[in-house]
Amino acid sequence: MSTSSRVEFEKHCVRAGGMSLSPPSPTALRFCTIGSSVEHVAALKDDINERIWGPEVKVNEAGNLAAIWAPFRAKINGVVDHVGVGLSVSYKLNGQWKVTGLANSCRLPTKEEMLLE
Repeated sequence: MSTSSRVEFEKHCVRAGGMSLSPPSPTALRFCTIGSSVEHVAALKDDINERIWGPEVKVNEAGNLAAIWAPFRAKINGVVDHVGVGLSVSYKLNGQWKVTGLANSCRLPTKEEMLLE
């Protein structure tokens, strides 16, 4: 996300994939395609830095489907804006992993989380 590059997104994601986004309250749950989210993020002028840690990865027996669950922290222009957990679904297509679905649940950070690097 930090590069806001359509090319970088498309290396790793399928534009037609779906997204379910749950921003901090009171904003309602929203749905979109990965492609429309890419276009939105690419148009932003803000510095966006989103980091995950401790991902839990599950891969099916055939080795072509994976799910990743991980907590994350999003900084916008150097300030922690929201925290939450994200879920992505990926398929191995032509030998490369591609994200085909994303979901997240976010909340506003605590005072302690605001101070995290």
